[in-house]
Amino acid sequence: MFLRLSRTAACLGALTLLAGCAPPDADVVEAAAEEVRTIGESASFRGINGIMFGPDGALYLTSVVTPAVARIDPESGEILDNWGLDDGAQSPDDLAFGPDGSVYWTDISNGDVTMRTPTGETRVVASPGVGVNPITFSDDGRLFVSQCFMDTNLFELDPAGETEPRVIRDDLGPGCGLNGMDWGSADGRLYGPRWFRGEVVRVDVDSGEMETVASGFEVPAAVKFNSEGVLHVLDSLRGEVVRVGGDGGKEVVARVQPGLDNFAFDESDRLFISSFADGFIVEALSPEENRMVLKGGLNMPGGVALIGSGEATRLVVADFFALRQLDPSTGDELGVVRDVIGFSDIGTSMSVHAADEGRLVLSSWFDNAVRLWDPAADALVQIFGELAAPIDAIQFEGDVVASQWGAGNVIAFSPGNPEEKRVLAEGLSGPAGLTAADGTLYVTDNLAGTVLRIGDDGVETVAEGLDQPEGLAAANGSIYVVEAGAGRVVAIDPASGESTTVADGLELHVPPSGAFPNTMLFNGIATDGETAWVAGDAANTVYVIDLD
Repeated sequence: MFLRLSRTAACLGALTLLAGCAPPDADVVEAAAEEVRTIGESASFRGINGIMFGPDGALYLTSVVTPAVARIDPESGEILDNWGLDDGAQSPDDLAFGPDGSVYWTDISNGDVTMRTPTGETRVVASPGVGVNPITFSDDGRLFVSQCFMDTNLFELDPAGETEPRVIRDDLGPGCGLNGMDWGSADGRLYGPRWFRGEVVRVDVDSGEMETVASGFEVPAAVKFNSEGVLHVLDSLRGEVVRVGGDGGKEVVARVQPGLDNFAFDESDRLFISSFADGFIVEALSPEENRMVLKGGLNMPGGVALIGSGEATRLVVADFFALRQLDPSTGDELGVVRDVIGFSDIGTSMSVHAADEGRLVLSSWFDNAVRLWDPAADALVQIFGELAAPIDAIQFEGDVVASQWGAGNVIAFSPGNPEEKRVLAEGLSGPAGLTAADGTLYVTDNLAGTVLRIGDDGVETVAEGLDQPEGLAAANGSIYVVEAGAGRVVAIDPASGESTTVADGLELHVPPSGAFPNTMLFNGIATDGETAWVAGDAANTVYVIDLD
């Protein structure tokens, strides 16, 4: 499980970092003669999705956004192998092993199913379409996949890739077909959860006949049978794994936290669980105790914002499936709210800015929405949906101002009358980061490499020749710009357009795949005038830069 289709076809793709997402070797790096620190716990991968034990006894995982198919030691968490873009892993969501030991995975945002043989040969065996998500084999080697979040079909595939996919069912919606599936050896049926219906079904793969076998879940995300043939169900919203008895009785066998993705049993029925929201893997020792195998933390950092004052100041990080509050000095996590697709008020968040009354403005091109959020109450104040892939949004003179990648413009609207939108700037190739200074709006055009000033008389270029500019912040008479493509932060004089490098050598910019916004996870910046905080998405960290 990972992706949903946003309302105008925006969805996550892959990135080019092949090894895990470890932060820099040291938490201090030299950057343009300034000392730059990193803060925040960094996850090893950008979300962990499907997991399964291989024939060799190692634990294998998929990560859509890293992208990676990796083999790890389940005892130590050591990453033994890591296959990325150069190895054919484009956006891997789930995996399964064929009878000959080949590993198959689904590339959700590309719509392909790919196999890798034990000798390392990789090829696409089928292309059933975007949204292809769970994958499993029957006991006799038949291969099945389903679409979830971007379509709803259930297919049988030819493992050799010689015949076209066969549709078993095309009516499994809304929103998702089946998610993490498993084969029922006892009855020869395919089992899978229905994310938006709170139930688990089994399907006769020849006739397509389907029946419900368990219900009453919040968000069932995956099912697996242990070695004794007992059905288990992962509930992502409750953060639990539940054993389902033959009589339908339920017993919680693991409790972790919301945002779980999948799980796997080893040959001794030890239970391992993955998280898409935090990017960890744990072994469940009991319902009350878990052992960390791969630690989680910051795994898709985008926008950053400062809230509070004095010793109560907090750094808010839009971490895609989580909104985190950190100590701005140490990076210690002080609070977190997680998104479970379709069931959380927070939604996904890619950028964040402070607003009036202690609120936050959150934006997400993944959701096509901007939200007003109360961080003190962890509560939604208002949501503005049906936008065109908003990259960034701020509050300006009482209005919400948003940059829309899908429309190539910057719009403004009143929270009291959001239907009436005013276009402030249009014809932009890649509108991205926003800020305001001295009553004037500024926006980056990511693809044009410019910073633009938006005034009553139109739009004018302040600076050009920048390398994929993203986040903006105003302080000290300058506009601070994150040049994601160059891995640096520059200060621009808004009057002359002159640029001064503040920090470079930063690990920035997770590239997209397909037609997704080039900003991908976004590189935001926040400052109090003395210090700047920059989201380092390529390193799963936050950079702290001394501006003095």
